[in-house]
Amino acid sequence: MPAMSFPLGRIQNKISFLQRHSSLLTIGVILGFVIRRSISNYHAYIAMGPGGLPYNIYGWLLSLCFKPFAREKLSTEQYDQDGNKETFLDHEEIKERRGDRPKMSWHIAPSRQLDRYAPLEMGQRLIALFDALAVANLDLVSVVPSRFERIHPALVINESLITPHAPAKKARREICHIHRHKDFSLHAMMSPQDCKTVIEKGWGERHPLSGSHVLPKEFMLLYAPRDDDELAMIARCMCAAIGYMANTHVVKQCDI
Repeated sequence: MPAMSFPLGRIQNKISFLQRHSSLLTIGVILGFVIRRSISNYHAYIAMGPGGLPYNIYGWLLSLCFKPFAREKLSTEQYDQDGNKETFLDHEEIKERRGDRPKMSWHIAPSRQLDRYAPLEMGQRLIALFDALAVANLDLVSVVPSRFERIHPALVINESLITPHAPAKKARREICHIHRHKDFSLHAMMSPQDCKTVIEKGWGERHPLSGSHVLPKEFMLLYAPRDDDELAMIARCMCAAIGYMANTHVVKQCDI
C-alpha cells in the first residue's frame, strides 16, 4: 500500500492566505456578530408591540438613536431638591409593592415592562377604570389620542383649564395613558413628592428620558397591576395624577 504524502505545501499556502487577509477575516467575524445582535434587537423591539415610534424597522432605528440619551430611573434626590412639596397621595397609607420590580425593556421608546404582566382580566378592569375616571371628572380631563404613544387614548387636562405648571406644559398637558396591547403598564404625570413615594415603595420608575429636554422628571411609569390590591393602588395613583395636572385635590374616584 503506497504511503500517503502529507500536503504540507497546501497547508502552508492556506496559512499564508489567512495571514495576508487577517484583517478582512476579523471584519467578517465582527460584522456577523453585529448582524446577529441587530436582528435579535429588532425582534425584541417588535415583540413589545406598537408604541410611539413607527412599528417597523424605521421606528427601531429611531429607538436606537434615543438609547444614548437614557438616564437612570430610580434615584429620588431630584425630588428632595424640588421646591414643590405638595402631595396628592396619602403617603402614610402607601405600602410597599410585593416582589421584585419587573424587567424593563432595553429600548427606551417604547418603554415597557417585559415580565410580571397584568392578567388580561385585570388589564380590562384597568381600562374600565380609566374610562370611568374620564366620565366622572369631565370638568377636569378629556380623552384624546396620546401625544406620546399616539395609538393609545390618554387623559389630558380639560381645555377649559389653564396649564398649571411647567411640567404640565412640557408633558403637553397629558396626564396618563395605558399600554393596552400587552403589558398594561401606564405612564403618568405625578407630583415630585408622589414620584418619590412611588419609586421608593416599588410601584414604578421614571421613564428613561424623564428629566431630559424631552420629558419632565415627573413623567413616571407605573407597573401593571396583578391583583385587586395593586389595581386599587394604581387607581389612587391615577387620581393623584389627575389632581396634580388639574391643580386640584377634588378628584372623583371610581369603584373598581
